[in-house]
Amino acid sequence: MDLGIVGALGFVAAFLMSWLVQPHFRNLGFLTDVVDLPGYRRPHREPVPRTGGMAIFISFFSTLFFLQHIILQTALPWSWLGVLSAAGLAILALGVGDDRFGIHAEKKLYGQLIVITGMMLFGMRLDTVVLPGLGEVALGGWAWPFTLFWYLGFINSMNLIDGLDGLASGISVLASAALIVVGIAVVDFDSTLFAATLCGATLAFFYWNVSSRKIFLGDSGSMWMGLVLGSLMLNLSRQQGVSLPVLLAPMIVPIWDTGTTIVRRSRRRTSIFQADDHHLHHRLLRLGFTPGNTVVCLLLITAGTILFSLSDFLDSAWLGLPAMGMWMVAAQLGALRHLQNRQRGLDLFTEVFYAIGFDDRLEKIIGTVGRNVADVIDLQAERRRVANKNRFSRDGTTGEADPESDDGSGTTG
Repeated sequence: MDLGIVGALGFVAAFLMSWLVQPHFRNLGFLTDVVDLPGYRRPHREPVPRTGGMAIFISFFSTLFFLQHIILQTALPWSWLGVLSAAGLAILALGVGDDRFGIHAEKKLYGQLIVITGMMLFGMRLDTVVLPGLGEVALGGWAWPFTLFWYLGFINSMNLIDGLDGLASGISVLASAALIVVGIAVVDFDSTLFAATLCGATLAFFYWNVSSRKIFLGDSGSMWMGLVLGSLMLNLSRQQGVSLPVLLAPMIVPIWDTGTTIVRRSRRRTSIFQADDHHLHHRLLRLGFTPGNTVVCLLLITAGTILFSLSDFLDSAWLGLPAMGMWMVAAQLGALRHLQNRQRGLDLFTEVFYAIGFDDRLEKIIGTVGRNVADVIDLQAERRRVANKNRFSRDGTTGEADPESDDGSGTTG
């Protein structure tokens, strides 16, 4: 069967499955009290279930089982999927425990190490990598620590970037879509099907995540998302020799955010496990971006980076044009924000250095020292309401802007 058709079947079946089960898992979150409460790092103002990741997990494996026995009539590598499902269940359990009761970050790290070690013992290791200009490089004994940091990076970077509606799930959708393209290009049936299934299940969650009836991934979902993406990319690299930059391109935002987070907390002489609200997306919010524009900007950067990497991998130089267009749109969003920030005495280089995590001095300039991101968003919403009132006055009307339609609130999903 044509790989394009296989991918389409996996995507549609997983999308429908996830679409149907998400509301039920939302209710489950309320029933079991696995909810995300409002807080200083959380822009939402009411409890929201954190069970969306469980729904994606169920949809992913149920869809694969359904496709194998009902539609495709072909055997899937359940020995490999069995290890992934067992590791996924362990990560989900660890995340649910954190979502429900709260687990110290160091203890979560120990749990992740146990799960990853088990996966490596069952053969899910990255023994070779393909690097541009060097070709295939055998890691030998270094395969163990390299694979360990590979999985830790994916799991925790997705967990850290999961801070606004649609951000982590949007990155996952783009990453799995890129894996579909790579899987088709190297004629890898399993990778194409698995990536398409993950893409469909996550896209359905994306809708519920940004809708009024919200549901979040939770730590369980974001960590599992990182685990499965890392596993799919590792499998592609090991089986087909796909180069490392192509695999890591979709993760540019989570990787950058994780790296700057470690540097920032080390520079401040605080524990790298201590949570804060100065991640990449939080910084854009503090600069005045709305939650929606923040997500759009970061997803455009991700999509552009993916297209640039695929243009080289597929030897299709024309892909650089839409990639450049996406980056330019993201830059335009930043430029529009800068025009307004310039009235507050901010210069472009200060804003850029602050946004990418290199300099925190801007906090004093914009007066957000000690102010948490939830308060910053409330301040933005109030400013927009005042601006709308002024605009209505200039237009000669007495209508009030709908505070719900332009409050700029976002949620930590």
